[in-house]
Formats: sequence, C-alpha cells, structure tokens
Amino acid sequence: MYIWVNLFALKKILLFFWLLGNSHLILAQEFILRDSLVLNTQDSITDFSADDFNHLYYIRNFSELIKINTQTGEKNSFSNQAVLEKLNAQNTLQITVKSSLFSILILDNRLNLFQDAIRFPVGSNFSPTLTALVDNNYLWGYDPVLQRLILWNYHEKKVFRQSVILNEKTADEYYSELIYAKDKIYLAGPNKILVFDEFANLKESIPFREFKQIEVENGMLYFTHNQTLYRMNLRFKEIMEIETHTPVDYFSINSRSLIVLNGKVVYIYDSQNKP
Repeated sequence: MYIWVNLFALKKILLFFWLLGNSHLILAQEFILRDSLVLNTQDSITDFSADDFNHLYYIRNFSELIKINTQTGEKNSFSNQAVLEKLNAQNTLQITVKSSLFSILILDNRLNLFQDAIRFPVGSNFSPTLTALVDNNYLWGYDPVLQRLILWNYHEKKVFRQSVILNEKTADEYYSELIYAKDKIYLAGPNKILVFDEFANLKESIPFREFKQIEVENGMLYFTHNQTLYRMNLRFKEIMEIETHTPVDYFSINSRSLIVLNGKVVYIYDSQNKP
C-alpha cells in the first residue's frame, strides 16, 4: 500500500512537469479552427485587423483600406491618396488609421470619414507618434520629445491630462505601440511595457521582449514574434505560446474569436472560453 501511494504521487509529479513543459498544447485547445478564406488581392497587405463581428479590414499596399463582411462578402473601401498605416478596428463604430506621419483619420463602420482628420503638431507643440482613441472627444497620445503620455481633447485641441516625464527612458529604448483598453493604457516597446491608469499614473513596468504586433484582451496580452503567437497573463506575467495551424503575419483577438492572417489566407478560430 505504501509503495502504491508513492507511485501514485510520483505519477502526479511527473504529470505536473509534463504539463508545465507542454503548456502550449493545453493553450492550443482554447482556439478551434472554424473557417478560412482567401483574400482576393494581388497587392501586398501592409496592415490587418478584425472587429468583434469578424468583419475583416486590411490595407492594400499602404494605399487603400478594405473592409470585408465575412458573412455576406460585401466590400467597402477607403482611400485618400496618402499613405495609410496603423489600422485599428477594435471599436466597430470608429475605425482609426494613420495617414502620413502626423494625421489620424476616424472612419465609421462603412469606412466613411467620421469627421475631419486630426492633425499634428498643434499649438502646444504636442506631436504624438503613437495614439489610441478613447471616444468621440479624447485620445491618448505619446510624444517622444515631451516623453509624456497625454490625454488630448481633439475637438477643443487642448491637453486634458498628462503623465509625469518618463525620464527612465534611455537612448537605446523606444516605444512602438500604444493601447487603450478598459481604462488602462499600455505603452509598449521591445524592452518593457508601461501600464498607466486612466489618470495617467504609472502603475507598473513589465519587462518585455521584441514583438511585431500586440493586443490586449480580457486581462491577457497577445503578441507575435517571428510569426509565432504568444499570450501573457498580465496578472501573473506568464508567457505561453499559442499553437496555430500556420505562421502568423497578422492577428486580431476578441472575446469570441482569434483571426490570423498568413499571406493572403485568413484563418478564423473560435474561442473555447466565450463569455
């Protein structure tokens, strides 16, 4: 009996270490491949996103924004004869895209201009290189010259709130992504992620790694590196690889689905942890 109990305990220990070493296999079961489709374009895809209803958005060769309804096949497009980049379709009523270095466009869900372009720099010399829309009045922006995170009222063109100077920044450090999600702001670079509350108070600095794309969803941070998708638990800081059927050029994540683009093929995964 004593030997049997010890063997049982040993099996539990071995199982624990096997699960620890193969945690990406457990995580892979959270997403089940449901469908795929081919994007009918000969040009290169230079940015990609999807909204909560699995409408697909992509920028064709930095010049034209395309929206596809995956249920009906209906297409909408937008172009303003300027370079388009930094697409964000997480808010289905307000799609944002950067047009030239200091101009932000806000579009409705049929890709019509929602209002005049937001242009920088402005009178207060606020020239953000990274922006994240909050609502119909405000956006967060990061200005690398001021080294501040600023809440900007883009209708009244004035600063509403700002962080302290982020003077821990060194010469070899930079930030490449700004995310606003559920009253928190994430300023991400290849070495760290700074987390702020809605009052621009710095709450946390998370050591990080190089990435191509990054999104935050339901307390999890998803990012890609070398065409592989990873997930970080923002509470425990655990990083796990997500098993996909293909290398990941771009991805979009929401509470229902994971959307992956490889080349011109879109893969749609259903989440097994739907709310």
